[in-house]
Amino acid sequence: MKVGTDSVLLGAWAALPHEGNILDIGTGTGILAIMAAQRSRHTAITGIEIDADAAQQARENCCACPWKERITIEHADFNLFARSTGSRFDAILSNPPYFDDLLPPDAARRTARHAITLQYDAIFGLSRMLLQDGGTLSLVFPAKLFDRIDETAMLTGWSLSRQLVVNTLPGKPPKRMLCEWRHALLPRPAVSYLTIEKQPGEYTQEYIALTRDFYLKLGQQP
Repeated sequence: MKVGTDSVLLGAWAALPHEGNILDIGTGTGILAIMAAQRSRHTAITGIEIDADAAQQARENCCACPWKERITIEHADFNLFARSTGSRFDAILSNPPYFDDLLPPDAARRTARHAITLQYDAIFGLSRMLLQDGGTLSLVFPAKLFDRIDETAMLTGWSLSRQLVVNTLPGKPPKRMLCEWRHALLPRPAVSYLTIEKQPGEYTQEYIALTRDFYLKLGQQP
């Protein structure tokens, strides 16, 4: 699996606690777990991954990073993990699988990219079991799924607390949505917007400011 822009955006944008426990659901390459460890120096991060090969790759990646002592990768199904772990978390992050128009033929990629083994209602239901009071659930997903996912959240007692709409180029329709929910009754938040590129190959200053700590190629840009 490759490191994608979706995970980088979520890892840079999500509000994280200064201490406590963070959970990354469907860790894939381990990028979200690593970014969380980089940003919050007094936390312990757990990444869970249902695919055995991906979990092993995530372990290798995390072991090669400077924050490896605070990251644990588990090969586990989220449903089973949620019901068996004794841990509680202050923040949960996920770049979950989702349905698209066509399913790719490769089984591992199909599991990673599409909501076959992990549905959004399960994410909200099980995250409620795992979060400390006042904890946050932050997700990134295709913008076209927002209404369906937000309705699922509201039906299970969650309120949207932050929202970022992402498009790739000026004038293009929204591509991704980054959302944070809390299990509480909250007023609807103001919506923020981010455009990734001014034109193909040229990043916007807003995108650089958000992600520069995580991209070597952006770290030296003004």
